[in-house]
Amino acid sequence: MRPSRAAPRLALAVLLAMAAMACGLVDVFQSSGVEAVTLVYQGDAFVPLDSTVAFTVVVEVGGATLSRPHLSITSSDTSIVALTPGRDSLIGRKTGNATLTIRLESSMLTDPAAAPTLTQPLHVRP
Repeated sequence: MRPSRAAPRLALAVLLAMAAMACGLVDVFQSSGVEAVTLVYQGDAFVPLDSTVAFTVVVEVGGATLSRPHLSITSSDTSIVALTPGRDSLIGRKTGNATLTIRLESSMLTDPAAAPTLTQPLHVRP
């Protein structure tokens, strides 16, 4: 009967796995971790009544601008300030104050439990 070759192969596989972990190969496949993220609102804080005003949000990650970030944008009171369907403009519906809340949704860059959030006060005036 032939001796089993499984035991030496298993031992070799275990040794190779230990060597890979020791040299830091695991770090190659891990994410770089949480990055410093900055959200900047670019637009007017005063929205004329019955008008549409464009705005943008710039997202910087580690000092570099992120193109096409996935953002969640909401108005605290849509009867005062609403968003257009494309979420790139504000509509002044009624005189008053509201807050725009902008949140970056990216688990690759941030901890989802503490996603970077920007609150922008808005004022609708006649």
